[in-house]
Amino acid sequence: MNFTSIALKKIMVFAGLFWFFYVIFHMLSLLNFHFGQSAFDGFYNWLNQLLVYHLMVLMLIMLLGFHVIMALSRQLVNNINKGQAYQKPYSHGVPKFVVWTGSGMLFVFIVFHFVQMKLLDKPNLYKYMIELFSQPVVLIIYTLGVITLSAHLHHALTNVLQTLGISSKPYHLLVVLLVLILLIGFISIPINVIL
Repeated sequence: MNFTSIALKKIMVFAGLFWFFYVIFHMLSLLNFHFGQSAFDGFYNWLNQLLVYHLMVLMLIMLLGFHVIMALSRQLVNNINKGQAYQKPYSHGVPKFVVWTGSGMLFVFIVFHFVQMKLLDKPNLYKYMIELFSQPVVLIIYTLGVITLSAHLHHALTNVLQTLGISSKPYHLLVVLLVLILLIGFISIPINVIL
């Protein structure tokens, strides 16, 4: 592996970590939904007016594109360089097809979710969320998207620990706990609407 490919891999990891921290922030900010309409709408009205928020969204879009392009190009280069010898399952025997299908579904979900939340006119976000999650199709898409995100985060964080040489069980249990907290946090919003 040459210097350029190592540098690009590090940037890809940085892009993934930036998104990881954004996912934590996004989940925590969505939890305002449980405090009612004025808390939820007030927070998002304030956030959407900040210049730093718009810069963050622009950076998220650029880093997502870079992350996806790098993951695809690295996989193609690895397959070409190693031939069939590289065709082995991911950790815990998960086939590459499953991992890449999940990654593709996650990318589509992120784009769908972004368009749905950013490009549609919605003066009252709280009521808009209630309307969205009252639709069974949206509820299913959101739930599958969050589950796919959780699986991707588990895979990615486990790989980061492995790269850092951390393979002890407590750290892997911490990854599982963190992913479960994110999953429950995101799923709690539609559950609140349904109940």
